[in-house]
Amino acid sequence: MAVSLFFYLTADHIKSFQVVQGTLSRNDTYTAFAMRTESVQLSSGSGYVQFYTPNASKISRGSAVYGISATENADTSGISADAATRTSLRSSLARFSSDYDSSSFSGIYQLKTELSAKLLAAAAENGDSSSQTIFYADQDGVVVYGSDGYESYTEDSLTPELFSTKASVVSFDSGAQTKPGNAVYRLVTDEQWEIAVPVTNKQVVTLSNFSTIKVKFLKDGKTQTGTLNLKSINDQNYAVISFTSGMIRYAEDRFLSVELVTNTGSGLKIPNTAITEKDFYKIPAQMLVQGGDSNSSGFLREKTDKKGNVMLDDNGQPVTEFVNATIYEQVNDENDNPVEYYVDMAAFNDGDILRAQDSATTYQIGETVPLQGVYCTNKGYAVFRKIQIIDQNAEYSIIKKQTQYGISQYDYIVENASTVSEEDIVH
Repeated sequence: MAVSLFFYLTADHIKSFQVVQGTLSRNDTYTAFAMRTESVQLSSGSGYVQFYTPNASKISRGSAVYGISATENADTSGISADAATRTSLRSSLARFSSDYDSSSFSGIYQLKTELSAKLLAAAAENGDSSSQTIFYADQDGVVVYGSDGYESYTEDSLTPELFSTKASVVSFDSGAQTKPGNAVYRLVTDEQWEIAVPVTNKQVVTLSNFSTIKVKFLKDGKTQTGTLNLKSINDQNYAVISFTSGMIRYAEDRFLSVELVTNTGSGLKIPNTAITEKDFYKIPAQMLVQGGDSNSSGFLREKTDKKGNVMLDDNGQPVTEFVNATIYEQVNDENDNPVEYYVDMAAFNDGDILRAQDSATTYQIGETVPLQGVYCTNKGYAVFRKIQIIDQNAEYSIIKKQTQYGISQYDYIVENASTVSEEDIVH
């Protein structure tokens, strides 16, 4: 037992890795500037403002947006709510309960404002304005109770300095006092919107391969795809991305942290430590023949005697033998015709002479080329399998699926190729 324990403790322990399908997490993060069709609406009266619709919500033309009264707080205690309003109130309460965060007490005030707005809107529809002057939306849109001064900005307004600042938002609060000409709410009137991010020349090269691009918004982790245009504005490169939906989720935000998902390659994911190289003989495609006892492909090799001399037949011609060598790679020309093959070195020796079928053309074995691969351990010993890398970061590689003499999902490979040699027993 002591001897067995000694050999176990001193032996090299080979760790396996099960091949899985996946992608790499390696996308650049940017600060994006949001541009929308929006305008700040001004008050038409004096007094205290009470909002009739929740912040960042859709409103139709002719709907009550806000009211102005002589008192600071609107009295909603006597308002009777119909079935639709009660359903809406329950929905708001359920959402608040689901998303409640004890560390953010401001959410309670937001809920109070939202419930009050819904009750006041119901009262306005029933003709009970509670002694308020009601103001209505003159077009469809999304109501936002805040302004940052960038509402009129377009692509031509972009500067590098803009992205080093933060939007200073002026909030419009229910119960605040106003007078004619004061800003009272912001209205976004188009679902189509854009974001712009400054990019370097190197990033332009990468992004030029995309006409549409997936954007991940770090605020909520949601992604959506937009149309990408690369533009040079005021001596700075920008990626301008247009969307036709999703505007309402970020209607309150001017600057957004985003990821541009340029790393879209998917395949089999393996650790970089599993990758190794193996040399193969390079043989011109014209040397490939059909032969042997079947229709398999292979090569004709000149036979030699024990002294290394080429054996000749009765007619003085070299005697050949058919070698059914494993072809790991086929290299094609621009017309997709085979030019050369990379074959397993185990079937040949340096200096072997190959002869083309029905031809005097010969080729001497010798030139080698390395191929990348991994050691597959499905059979209990290390077997080289070729891989084709399509993406890579510091830790993992994504390799192409369904390659000839390659690996498949759920295969087991040696996690660190440097710990074994081909045909080593690992189990």
